[in-house]
Amino acid sequence: MKTYHVPGKAPYYTNCYLLTDDSGRAVLIDCSADLEKIKKILSNDRCELKAVLLTHGHEDHRETLEEVAAEFGCPVYLGGADSEFFGLENTLDYTDGGRLTFGEMTFITLAVPGHTPGGYILYCEDMMFCGDTLFAGTVGRTDLPGGDFDTLMQSLKKILDFTDGEYKVLPGHSAFSSFVHEKNTNYYLLKAANK
Repeated sequence: MKTYHVPGKAPYYTNCYLLTDDSGRAVLIDCSADLEKIKKILSNDRCELKAVLLTHGHEDHRETLEEVAAEFGCPVYLGGADSEFFGLENTLDYTDGGRLTFGEMTFITLAVPGHTPGGYILYCEDMMFCGDTLFAGTVGRTDLPGGDFDTLMQSLKKILDFTDGEYKVLPGHSAFSSFVHEKNTNYYLLKAANK
């Protein structure tokens, strides 16, 4: 399996991730990357896009969703609470603690409300695709509509309880990190651990 970091458009430069495998299948996590860049990677790896997995419903994580969905005709997954809150139709809901498999790629889906009502973290192999729930050194903001700090703190505790082992933290913006580093240094995770 290969993982490509394909940054989204200005001004947000959202971190989007395209995963491809040896069976010819691909999955896009968050959808703000340029369609032509996505098509080029898929062509080079001889893969077909099988799904778009959105970590949450904010617009900067779905800037190119309409054209990507039209181009590939693949299903789009999003937490049901976010589909409802943001008025998005034609999305498939995740199951908290569930699994989604596409070819050789299996994702474990963990509900983490707080930044938005229907945020999810997606685990695949040694990677955590965190959206805007967890960042390197901090967490997502909760002052936007649908955000709630106390709920986010509960989600951080849930992440600590659920996450066993070493993972790469791949957030929706800015730098990458590791879960061990964040667990030992991130103020908000340390605070959640002591709740």
